[in-house]
Amino acid sequence: MDSDYVLPCRKFAFSIGHFLNDLCASVWFSYSLVFYHRIAKFSNSSAGYLILIGQIADAIATTLVGLASDRTKHGLCGKRKSWHLLGVICVLSSFPFCFRLPNDTLLSSSFLYYTIFILIFQFGWACSQIGHLSMLNELTPKEDERVALNAYRHAWSIAANIFVYTVTWLLIDNTQVRENNQMNANVFRILTNIIIITGFCTSLIFYFGSKELLTVTKNYKSLPIASRSWREFFMDSQFYLIALIWMLTRVISNLSQVYLPLYIMDTTDVSQVNRTLIATGPLCVYVTGFITSFPMRTVNQYLGRKVTMVVGLGAVLLSSFLFWYIFFLNEKFGISMHLIILLGTILLGVGITTAQITSSAFTSDLIGQNTVNSTDFAFDKKKILPQETGAFVYGTMTFLDKLANGLAIAFIQQYNPCSVCPSCCPLFYRRILSFLPGILTIVTLFVLTSVGRGHTRGEKMQYSIISLWNRLVQRSLKVILTKIV
Repeated sequence: MDSDYVLPCRKFAFSIGHFLNDLCASVWFSYSLVFYHRIAKFSNSSAGYLILIGQIADAIATTLVGLASDRTKHGLCGKRKSWHLLGVICVLSSFPFCFRLPNDTLLSSSFLYYTIFILIFQFGWACSQIGHLSMLNELTPKEDERVALNAYRHAWSIAANIFVYTVTWLLIDNTQVRENNQMNANVFRILTNIIIITGFCTSLIFYFGSKELLTVTKNYKSLPIASRSWREFFMDSQFYLIALIWMLTRVISNLSQVYLPLYIMDTTDVSQVNRTLIATGPLCVYVTGFITSFPMRTVNQYLGRKVTMVVGLGAVLLSSFLFWYIFFLNEKFGISMHLIILLGTILLGVGITTAQITSSAFTSDLIGQNTVNSTDFAFDKKKILPQETGAFVYGTMTFLDKLANGLAIAFIQQYNPCSVCPSCCPLFYRRILSFLPGILTIVTLFVLTSVGRGHTRGEKMQYSIISLWNRLVQRSLKVILTKIV
């Protein structure tokens, strides 16, 4: 087998390495507002602030861990996997307490109680995510292999969401709350325990089954080696465009994930929509996304990055249309609300999965071969070793999306009218789930038109022809960074 290709067993072990994070993220984005507002009895704004605190902590930790990971020389179980291990320990020890009611003695300081465990959880989540993402470009220099690894990784992410929503659906059914808008604390206690046990087992598979650095071909002269520092990334306008696309696609995904259960609970009528759809609706999103992830490698090769992204964003726009016109379609054409929501979630699953995998492929193309194993150059004393900045790039991308998600949710919750005007809730959540993803999708399409041609085929950006404006921007940024740094 070509040394540039990753063995199937290694692909499996690597792709499941983020499963614990994905399980926790599914609960965090889907049910955190439900828990903190409906069960922990915080106000809408306070619930939003808790999520904002977590997202800011995650954003800052992601950037710092990215820089630290690139500079780590050795570790307990490898350069990247050591950071991953630290993250897993933090997540396992803190996540259950983020969704558990405090003892009576701590009720008076419950906001501080949740804040402490949220900070530990988000730090651990950032360590695991960056440790895992930064391994991807080190496994193979092949573009199509990296797309495949991204797709497999995303497939397991979707499987994690499917697992969470299936378990939630079973727990809701068993606790006889099918006709009730509320999920009780017992559901969250059992759910988080199941997640911790499952995530611990899958993490063991990752540690024992994956190898941090696979053998890279020794023919270094034939490799397109890049040695770009983080300053050079900051001077590349394409870095900002791809970061913006990464951020927007994840904000679309997370806002949809957060507000879909609330949309189902408060916008639709219990007589027309069964309340188990709180779990089966998001479940449908991720089952569809799971199926969509498998042909992404072929679709990207055939259509290219940009066309694939346009297809995914188009599906998101169609889902926004269905969520907004749900009452019109029901009254005018007699289509059941249950069916409309299921169709909307199917389109949302296709769109989000396509957009996220493609944005990850854009980022992987940007990094390119900036992470070649330095031991391959040890025999050439005159060769300047490439500087590794893969974790830094992923850290920066994730910083933006975490911060944007936290600010967006906190802003929405600050102006949530449901506490003072319960009759306003149906229209409020209907607007949030329809307008925000739709507007952000249109913005993403505009940004996509500015991405350089080199990223549509995975070519190296340092060899592309840059416009006069881009050169002026680079010069300006270089002067500014030289003065500051």
